[in-house]
Amino acid sequence: MRRLGGILLCIAALAACEGREGGVRRGTETAERAPVEAAFRHNLSGDVSGQYRPVGGGAAPGELAGLFVGQIAAFEAWERGSRAGAPLILTLAGSDGSPPVSLQAYEITDDRLRMTGTAARGEAVRLDLRIDQGALATARRNLGDQTPVMSGAVQVGDRRFPVSLTWWNGD
Repeated sequence: MRRLGGILLCIAALAACEGREGGVRRGTETAERAPVEAAFRHNLSGDVSGQYRPVGGGAAPGELAGLFVGQIAAFEAWERGSRAGAPLILTLAGSDGSPPVSLQAYEITDDRLRMTGTAARGEAVRLDLRIDQGALATARRNLGDQTPVMSGAVQVGDRRFPVSLTWWNGD
């Protein structure tokens, strides 16, 4: 009898999900829909790993302070379910330091990086960047400089601002 009850419960749960795909009812997607909701996807043919910082140095409170991009193996492990170390670590400047954004979804290709997450204070965070492979190669050859290699926008809560990042080689 328990087994039959369990089966009926599963059927009811599946019926409740019918017509849904990824938590969004089919046919109701809009242009405002996040490009990477509840998904972790990468399609990289080369290495874009490294630490990225805002061009010109510091960031105002609430703005992007830094972005760490892991190697392809880190993305593959994350997508297989390993949560040992996030392949993307976004930090925001704040009076209490730069706590990382909790990663909810990402999509990264050779020329685009998009991610969503939650800031330490519970604000929704969206990042949408274009990756300039030529500028990245130049910055790496020069061991880091102020060449913008990623540009786009970040949104924290209802605040949206442009961002331009450079590859950082460290001190």
